[in-house]
Amino acid sequence: MDNTYIIEFFKMLFTFVILMDPVGNIPPFLSVAGSYERKTQLRILKEAILISGLVLLVFAIGGYFILEFFGIAPGSFYVAGGIIFFTIALDMINSKPRARHSPQSTLDPSETTMIAVFPLAFPLIAGPGMITTILLYTASGNVTLSTFIMVVLAVSAGLIIEYFVLRSATLLLKILGTTGLFVLEKIVGLILAGLSVQFVYEGLQKLGILALGK
Repeated sequence: MDNTYIIEFFKMLFTFVILMDPVGNIPPFLSVAGSYERKTQLRILKEAILISGLVLLVFAIGGYFILEFFGIAPGSFYVAGGIIFFTIALDMINSKPRARHSPQSTLDPSETTMIAVFPLAFPLIAGPGMITTILLYTASGNVTLSTFIMVVLAVSAGLIIEYFVLRSATLLLKILGTTGLFVLEKIVGLILAGLSVQFVYEGLQKLGILALGK
């Protein structure tokens, strides 16, 4: 495989993992699923990952037709995506430490699927940032099959990472602590802020507002 494709794949994967924010999702996951027995927690997590994957796949396949239907130029979506990423980054940077909150122990097990859908699958895993990024990569009229395959593989790898991180949520929280999670989220937020500016820059280039760089 060409090194260019390898670099592009890992760039996609890195972006997806940042937006899925598996480490930052540890406290919310434990908050909504922490009172369940281990088997039930894993079922909730598996359902959330599966639902997220299906949602993102739908947007990966139909993204181009969505933008075409609404008459949105790819460059405009790049700028919009960059703005959305920047707001997510600011939220990460300005957030306060999130401790684990113990939910009620009387939750009905029949509600586990609803918990998997909301808030885990959406908006924590397959949120607006992830959907926007999928559209950015796949909604261009000249998107290639190799790019589409890389997106699917990167999303799949990101969801696997999300699964194993949240599967080990209790252990990771003990190791990192609330402060460790807090600091790590700030670092990720700064990286995402830089990526958001890059998306806006590329969008302005696609729209012809800025001259293309050499």
